Amino acid sequence: MFDELDALSFLEVKMILVYHSKESYLFGGAVRDLLLGNSPKDLDFVTDIPYKELTAIFEEAGWATKATGEAFLVLNVSKNGNHYEIANFRKDVNEDGRHCDVVVGTIEEDCKRRDFTINSLYLKLDSGIIIDPCSTGIKDIEERVIRFNGAPKKRIEEDYVRVFRFYRFITKGFTPDKKHLKVVRTMFNTAYKNTNPERVREEIEKMVDINKIQRKGML
Repeated sequence: MFDELDALSFLEVKMILVYHSKESYLFGGAVRDLLLGNSPKDLDFVTDIPYKELTAIFEEAGWATKATGEAFLVLNVSKNGNHYEIANFRKDVNEDGRHCDVVVGTIEEDCKRRDFTINSLYLKLDSGIIIDPCSTGIKDIEERVIRFNGAPKKRIEEDYVRVFRFYRFITKGFTPDKKHLKVVRTMFNTAYKNTNPERVREEIEKMVDINKIQRKGML
């Protein structure tokens, strides 16, 4: 799953988080990929350790920290060329459809913010147990079904790029939920007009796995 340096780096982050809180998890796409038998491309963590305390803990351990996502309770840490994102459990408040304020929440509230059910899983770092707070993530991975986490229209309006991401998972072998696909088709033009072209390009390149083509030296 990792080369030697990555493995040691991941282990250090894991040990730091577990030492300071038993409510620390690997979450999202990394858990999905592990359940699918694939190597995770991104390793993101979530914890209940308060943000300022989290920053101090990693700085004391020799990690460089960047509070670039402080408003969203996201801390970026790096060491020896390895970078990780660590967030607090989050809850959206004062929502207006596209914008909201972010405050510390519970794992259940954090789960409700996720885009798709298959990306809404949490692997407990101290036990390896996978938590499925929204209840259908594991089942949807087993059955290779792609659906939004909650009301599809609301999830899309929060971030229109999710329309293109929905199609990307279909190209990865997932079967779309029929009702959710209908909403995606209905909202496609709106999503296209309201999404930065660079983000659309990024999703298309992920669909065709442009990085794999580059690694083969074909570009």
